[in-house]
Parts: sequence; structure tokens; C-alpha cells
Amino acid sequence: MRWLWSTRWTTGTALLEDEAVAPMLTEDYAPRMELGHVTVSDGRRVDTYVGGDPHGPAVLLQHGMPQCRLVATHLEDAARAVGVRLLALSRPGFGQSSPAAPSLASCGRDALEVASILGAETFAVLGISFGGPFAAATAAADPGRVTALGICVGIGPWRILDADDPDLAPELEFLRLDDQGRTDEAIAAYRTLMAGVFDDLLAKETNEELMVALDALISPDGLRDVDLAEFPPQWRDRFARDVREALTTFDGIALDNITAGREWDIDLTAIRQPT
Repeated sequence: MRWLWSTRWTTGTALLEDEAVAPMLTEDYAPRMELGHVTVSDGRRVDTYVGGDPHGPAVLLQHGMPQCRLVATHLEDAARAVGVRLLALSRPGFGQSSPAAPSLASCGRDALEVASILGAETFAVLGISFGGPFAAATAAADPGRVTALGICVGIGPWRILDADDPDLAPELEFLRLDDQGRTDEAIAAYRTLMAGVFDDLLAKETNEELMVALDALISPDGLRDVDLAEFPPQWRDRFARDVREALTTFDGIALDNITAGREWDIDLTAIRQPT
């Protein structure tokens, strides 16, 4: 699987307005950001985050996997310190965001529409890990509105890059279903696979128990590039909350993997912004 995170984030503080996640997120968060949702033109719900400096230039964050808009809470203090208005969304299937057909181009258009609704006519975009292709899709969708593109430890077309990885054989089979137009079956197969990976982890009563289980899941042999146990307790708590909301269903993981694994439907040569 390609859902590892490998970057340390500055801790931040937050409060939310979205009642669906208020019981999980209110404690220990200061009134410094807003969580809500918007409805895009085709009627779908997209969960949103608005924080940072309300008077600064906007940066829209494309999260990794399995994460959601809440990854932005780690960047809140840094955004305020440098005077950036920080925006984030949860892609289709993550949190309460409605699912949609797998498509990088569509996700790029979603980001533009969400930014408009949130009052950002121009903005930079930052993609983290699995969010990299979606940040590129956002930049390609409208080079006139997206002022800069940043990608941090981004992934590429994993079907090509990881074609020889035996651990990914089941997921490559899911992509073959998608190739045959059996996308619903591919999504269902991903749901089943991810339930086997994450159900026990999500059942942990406390966030620290979830993080201990995640540590073991990431590095079952004890060898790791990133030791999550070294991160501060506040960071670990926020990370766990991010994962819990992201994995409200497993649709997001399924859609992201299929979207990034199939042939990309964006023109990377359209990206002319500083990158």
C-alpha cells in the first residue's frame, strides 16, 4: 500500500463548526479555524477547512492518504506565522465528502470550485504525499487562478512505478477491473481490502491506542523510515483524529488509489506556475 506519511508537520490549534465531527474534535482546540462543508455545482458535498491568517494570500492543501482536511490542523500555527490563509478540502469519499467517479481532472475542478466558494479567486496549492497528483490536477485545471504548485513527498502513477511490487498484486487486479469498465467492482474490492487493514485500528477506544496500532501497521518488522512514537502527544492526537474522520468509509482510499493508478486524465504540460 502507498499510504505512508513521511513528513513532520508543525502543530496547530483549531475549533470547528461542523456538527458531525464536533464531539470528536472540539476538546483542546482553540477558536482559530472553521470546519464546514460546501455543495459543489453537481450537488455533491465537500468537507472544508478554513484557517490561517484571514487576510493573507490563500494556500489550498491537498491531503495525503488516509487523511482528510484535518491534516491542515498541523499547519495552522505555521500558516498564521507567515501570514497565509490556509484552506483544505476532503476529496471524494473521505470524511463526509460525497463520492464521485475516479478522475484527477474532476478533483482539480472541485478544488477550483471550492476555493471560489470560500472566497479565494487566486491561490497556491500544496499536495502532500498522495495529494501530489491532485495538487498537480488543480494547477493544471486553471493556471490563471493557481499561482504556485508545491508537492511534498508526492507519489506518481503507482501502477507504473510499483508494477513489480508483489504486495500490490491484489490492487493491480482491482485496476484491471477498472480497465474493463467494472469500476464499481474495483471500488467494492478496495473497500473489502481496506476493512481488513483498518477495522481493528479504527475500533481502538483512544487516539493513543490507535496511534500505537498504526505504528505497528506501518512497520510490522520494527524497521521504519518514520517513527511515529517520536512525535509529540498533541501531534499524535491530531493525526489520529485526522485518520478517524478520513476513514468514515473506505470510499476515499478506493477512489484515490484508482484515480492515481489509472491513466491520468490531466495535461501536465499545462502547468506553468512556479513549482
